[in-house]
Amino acid sequence: MSQSEKVRSRLQALDERLARLRNEKIRLIARVSQAERKRDTRCKILIGGAVLAAVDHEGVPPMRSRAELLRWLNARLIRPHDRAAFDLSPLEAARGSLQPSADSCQPARSEAAVKDADQREAPHGGAQRP
Repeated sequence: MSQSEKVRSRLQALDERLARLRNEKIRLIARVSQAERKRDTRCKILIGGAVLAAVDHEGVPPMRSRAELLRWLNARLIRPHDRAAFDLSPLEAARGSLQPSADSCQPARSEAAVKDADQREAPHGGAQRP
């Protein structure tokens, strides 16, 4: 094999490796983008559920910033994975730092959260809770 053939062969191998790495990069970017969209959608659903539950109970106070919204949600979100969607501390640690205010009653759970909890607690075998 001549020197130029070796160089061409090496260049071809490098081109193939570069193409594989570019494809892997595209897949990783797509995966991260999809995860971000899922988290954004989850946050919007949780905010909507909290607002709907608050409307049924005590009403929704005026909020002008993301920080105010997060403080309001901190008092209402009780499930660990719901709190994690907003990077809120676990409930045990948060309860100690919460101070009662005029707009905070018991933490409200959305109908979806209650339904989800009921489904997890329901006995198997087709029996339904009264």
